[in-house]
Amino acid sequence: MATTDRQNRLLVAEDWRKIYQSFQQADFKSYDFETLRRTMVAYLRENYPDDFNDFVESSEYVALIDLIAYVAQALSFRVDLNARENFLETAERRNSVLRLARLINYNAKRNLPATGLLKIDAISTTQDVADSTGTNLANSNIIWNDSANSNYREQFTSILNAANQTGQLFGSPRESGDIGGISTAVYTLSSNQTDLPIFSFNKDVGGVSRQFEIVSSTINNSESIYESSPVPGTGLTYTYRSDGSGDSSNNTGFFFLFKQGSMQQINFAVETAVTNYIKSLSASNVNDTDVWLYRLDQFGQLIEEWTKVPSLSGNNAIYNSLSKAERNTYNVVTRANDAIDLVFGDGNFSNLPLGTFRAYHRVSDNAKFAIQPADMQGITVSVPYTDANGAQQTLTITVGLKSSVYNSAATESNASIKEKAGQVYYSQNRMITAEDYQVVPLSVSQEIVKVRSVNRSASGISRAKEVLDPTGAYSNVNVFAEDGMLYREESTQQFTFSFNNRSEIQSTIDVSVEAKLKEAYARQFYYLKYATKDLSNLSATWNSTTTSTNTNTGYFTSGGALVVGDSATSNLKYAKVGSLIKFTSPDTREFLNNKLVTAGTDNAEDRAWAKIGAVVLDGANAGVGNLEDGTGPVTINDIIPDGSVINAVIPAFTTSFSATLEADIVDRIEAYEEFGLRYDQDAEEWKVITSTNLSTSTIFATAGAGSTAGTNLDASWWFKFTNDGNTYTVVYRKLDYIFESEGQNKFHYDTQEKIYDYKTGKSVKDTVKILKTNSIVSTGNSIGYPITWQVVDTVVESDGFQDNRKVKVGFHDDDDDGVVDNPEIFDIVVEPDTSVSAKFVFFEKYISYDTIERYRFYAATNFIVSENEADINVNSTVYTDGQLFYFYDSAEDVIKKYSTTTNTLTTTTDYIAKRGRSSISFQYRHNAGQETRIDPSVSNIVDVYMLERTYDNLFRIWLQDGGGKPEASTSDQLRISYSGTLDKLKSLSDQVVYHPVKYRILFGSDADEELQATFKVVKNTKTNVTDAVIRTRVIAAINEFFALDNWDFGDSFYYTELAAYIHNQLAPDLLTAVIVPNQSGQAFGSLFQINSAADEIFISGATVDDVSIITALGANQLASSGTVVTSTSTATTSTTTGSAVSGSTTTSSGSSSSSGSSGSGY
Repeated sequence: MATTDRQNRLLVAEDWRKIYQSFQQADFKSYDFETLRRTMVAYLRENYPDDFNDFVESSEYVALIDLIAYVAQALSFRVDLNARENFLETAERRNSVLRLARLINYNAKRNLPATGLLKIDAISTTQDVADSTGTNLANSNIIWNDSANSNYREQFTSILNAANQTGQLFGSPRESGDIGGISTAVYTLSSNQTDLPIFSFNKDVGGVSRQFEIVSSTINNSESIYESSPVPGTGLTYTYRSDGSGDSSNNTGFFFLFKQGSMQQINFAVETAVTNYIKSLSASNVNDTDVWLYRLDQFGQLIEEWTKVPSLSGNNAIYNSLSKAERNTYNVVTRANDAIDLVFGDGNFSNLPLGTFRAYHRVSDNAKFAIQPADMQGITVSVPYTDANGAQQTLTITVGLKSSVYNSAATESNASIKEKAGQVYYSQNRMITAEDYQVVPLSVSQEIVKVRSVNRSASGISRAKEVLDPTGAYSNVNVFAEDGMLYREESTQQFTFSFNNRSEIQSTIDVSVEAKLKEAYARQFYYLKYATKDLSNLSATWNSTTTSTNTNTGYFTSGGALVVGDSATSNLKYAKVGSLIKFTSPDTREFLNNKLVTAGTDNAEDRAWAKIGAVVLDGANAGVGNLEDGTGPVTINDIIPDGSVINAVIPAFTTSFSATLEADIVDRIEAYEEFGLRYDQDAEEWKVITSTNLSTSTIFATAGAGSTAGTNLDASWWFKFTNDGNTYTVVYRKLDYIFESEGQNKFHYDTQEKIYDYKTGKSVKDTVKILKTNSIVSTGNSIGYPITWQVVDTVVESDGFQDNRKVKVGFHDDDDDGVVDNPEIFDIVVEPDTSVSAKFVFFEKYISYDTIERYRFYAATNFIVSENEADINVNSTVYTDGQLFYFYDSAEDVIKKYSTTTNTLTTTTDYIAKRGRSSISFQYRHNAGQETRIDPSVSNIVDVYMLERTYDNLFRIWLQDGGGKPEASTSDQLRISYSGTLDKLKSLSDQVVYHPVKYRILFGSDADEELQATFKVVKNTKTNVTDAVIRTRVIAAINEFFALDNWDFGDSFYYTELAAYIHNQLAPDLLTAVIVPNQSGQAFGSLFQINSAADEIFISGATVDDVSIITALGANQLASSGTVVTSTSTATTSTTTGSAVSGSTTTSSGSSSSSGSSGSGY
C-alpha cells in the first residue's frame, strides 16, 4: 500500500485530489450555450490571466470557446435527455414511457371499444313458421312487448326456435347462468356464413360516423357477458335475459352483444422455433381487449387457440398450471400508436411457436365518446340461416340500445401511465387489501375517474354471527303479518310442438306432457275435481300393531280384519299403495302428536291423514289380522292412534303413462290425429279420448267421462291435442293456490334452490303458516291449530313480471313422496261451499308504471254477490250508480256494473273474482341454503362504486348547456365493461358487486325541488366590486368547493364548510352569505346538512341567477319567521344545530364533517 500511495502522490499526474482541486471552482450546473461560454471565460481569466487575455469578439480564441460551448450544450442536452428518458417520472417520449412501465410489469392500456347490449325490438323470417293459432308468421314483423299482439312472446320464440341450431329450442340453451342477479341464457343461430359470425353496421355518434359490429357472446366461466373467441363458420349467438320485472323491462328480452371497431386478421409463419419470439403487427389503434391467436393446419384451418396471458417476463411459472396443462401462451405488448407485439415464451414454461398462425384483432376509433339510447335505434341486421329442412332462409332483426354506454376510452396517456404504473406495482396487480380495492380499479380503465370500495361482508367474522338479508336471498326470513289472502286459480295453459320423427314425439311426451303430472298444480287439480270415496258407512277403525319413526303397521277392522284393494268390494277397494286415508276420532277427542287428546287442547286437530305405503296380500291376512312376524299387513306413513275411525279414502294418483299408452299416443300424433287424455280414477290409469268423443268445452266435468257415443260428450280431458296439419297445440289444465300479502310482506322463492337437512333426512321448505287464531267463518270459532302450506313456485305474469307480493302454495308434503299430508286444508280455511257468496276475493285492474295492465286487491264490500243474474231485480230494488255485481255460477262467472241511466247491468272486465278468503293472519318462513347464504367466515362481498369519466363530462356539459340529461351506466353495463379484467385480479373468495354512481345536484333549478336554494349575500359597502362580479365569484367559489377531487360517494354536505370557503375566497368584498330554500314550506336552515347515498356524489347546479345581493339579513330576506330548524323528518335532508348565519370574520366552518374517502370504508 505504501508503494502505491507514494507512486500516486509523486508520479501520477491525474491523481483524484488534483483533479478535485482543479475543478472545485467549476460550475457544473451550466448547460446552455451562454452559460457555458461565460463560465469558460471566467475560468480562464481566473486561472490563466497572463496566458489568455484576448477576449474580444473578433478573437480566434473566442471562436474556439464558442465552438466548445456549442458542443458542450449539445452533449449536455443529450445526456440530460437520456437521463430523463430513463426515469418513468421524467420520461416524455411515448416509447420510453411504455418501456419503463413494462420494467415494473405494467402494460399500458390501449384504447377501449364501446361495448354493450342491443335488445331485439322486432323480428321476422322468410321461413314458414306457425304459432299456436295456426297463423303463418313468414315475412311478418313481430314486435317485442307489443300491446296490440297478445301472442308476441310465443311468436318471437317460435321464429327464433326455427332459426336456432338443433337442440337449442327456447328453454334449452347452450349456456345458462345468473349474471348480476339476472337470469341469462345463450342460444346459437344456424347462421350459414363461412366467415366470422360478425355483422357490421354504422351509426353517427357525437356527429361522427362510427363502425360497430354485432358479435357472438358467451357467459362461460364468467360473471358477465363477453365476446366469444372468433371462429369462422360458427353460428351467431344471442342471449335471453329476464330480471323478473316483465317484458317491458330493459333487462328482459333477447339481446346481441356489440362492439365498436372492425375485426381484422393477419397470417404469419414461424419457420424456426426461437426463444422469446416477437411478432410485430403493423396495424394502429388495436384496442386493449380484442386479440386472439390461432395456429393453422396445412389447409389454413384453425386447429388450436393460444392463450393470452398478462405477462411472460419473469412470471412464466405462474402459468405453468399442471391442472390446465396450459403451455400455448403469448403476451400482447403495447407499442406507440396502439400497435402491438405478440411476445412468446422461452420454451421452459411455455411452448415455442412453430408453424402458421392467424391473429385476429379489432381496430377501434381510439376516442372517448358516449352512446345514448337515442343514438342506436332501428338497427336492422339480416342473418342468413339454414332451416331444419336444409332450405336457406333469412332472419331479419331490428335492435336498439336501451341504456347508455360510456365505456369507450382513448389510449392511456403518458401522465396516466406514470401515475398508475407505480400503483399497480405496489398492489402487485391483485386486489387483496382494502387499499388494493381503492387503487386497482382505477388502473383497469382510463374511463374510471373515481372509485370507492366498501366491504359489505368481511371474511374472518365468526360463523355464529348471522348476517341478515331482509330480501331473503341470503338469509332466513321469519315474518308475521295479518293481510294475507288465499285463493285458488283454475286455468288452461298450452304449448306447441312439431316433430320430424318418432323419437322427437317421445321426447315431447316425456318432457312436456308426462312431467306436468308431477307438478303441484296437477295433484291439486286431482284432489279438487275427483270425488273422495266415503268410508264412514263401514264403521271401521284402525288397529295399530307396531310403530316406528313415521311408520305404523296394522289393519282396518269392523268386527274383524277388512280386506283392501282389489280384494274388497266396498270403497276400501281404493285403499291401495299411494292412496290417502282420512281418520277421525272415535269420540270427542282430537289428534295431537300421534295421540288422541282432550278436545280443545292447544293445536289439536279434528282429523288426521295418512298414506298407505305397503299392503301385504289382501291387507287382512285372510281375516287373521296381524302377520306371523307380529306386524300388521297394512303400512301407513304416519302414526295413527289405535281405534281411530276411517272416514274416507282418496285413490292414488298415477303420475306416469304406461308403455302401451305412450306407444298409442306416438302413433296418433304421427298420424296427426286429434285426441285427449283423461284420468280413470277407478282404474288408476290414463286413457285416450278419441276426437269423436272429445268435448270442446273448457269446463272440466266427469259426467261424460269414458263416453264412447261419438257425440263429443267427454269433458274430463286433462290434455287436449289438436293440430293444423303441421304443428300440434296441447292444452292442459292446472289448479294453483295463491297466497298473497296486500302490503305487509314480500316473498322470495328460488325454484332452483333445494335445501336438504342432513339431520332430519328431509328437505327444508319455505312455508306459509295460517295461524290458529284465524276464525272459521261458519262457526265464528278459531281454527284452533296452525295450517301449513308449502311454497311451490313464484307468480309470473304473462309479460314476465314476477310479482313478489304473492307466491304459489301447495298442500304440505313433509316427506316429498308426491302425496300430500292433508288435502283438505283449503276447505278448512275457506269453506268454499258454505256461505258461498262470502267466499270470494276480488281484484281491480290498474295500469302499472310500465303501462302494463295488472290487478290489485279490491274490497269485497264493493260487490253484491249472487249465484245467477236472474236473482237480481233492478226494477224492484234501488241500487247506486256503478254498483258492482258478481254472479258466480260456472255458466256465468261474470262481473257486471249497474247504470242508473239505463237501469241495466253491463259486463265489465275491470275486475276479477277468485274463490278464496282475505284478512288472514299468517307466518311466512323462508330458508336460505348454505350455498347461497352469506357465509362471513369465508366470503367477502365488496361493493365497488364507480364514476365514469364520460358520464362526468356529459353531466357537466348538460348542467351548463341543457339538452338531454345523461344517465349513468347500469350495474349490468359496468359488469360487462370491467368485470372481465377485475374478476381476474380479485381473491377467489371475494364477490364484487358493481354500482354506478350518479350525481346529486344541489341548489340550482336542475336540482330536486327540496334542494333548490338561493344564496343571499351581504356585500361590503366599502368595496368597489360590482354586484355582477360578486355573483360570478360566489358561483366560482361554489364550483371549486364541489370539485370532484373534494368529494367522495356517500359524503355529507355541511353548509358551514361552504360558507367558510366562500368567505375566505371573497373577503373582504363579502360580509355574510346564507342559503335559503326556494320551496315553500321549507324553513330556513333545512339545507344546512344534506346527506348523499352510497351511490351518489354532490355537484353544484347553482348559477349566478341563484345568488342574490342583499343589504342586510332579516326575516323577509330569509323567508322565515326567524326560527332555525334543528331537525327534520325528510328522507333526503337533515340539519344541524348552531348559528344560522356565518359572519365575515369566520375562517373555519362551524361544524366538522365526517365524510369518507377513497381509502376508507372498505
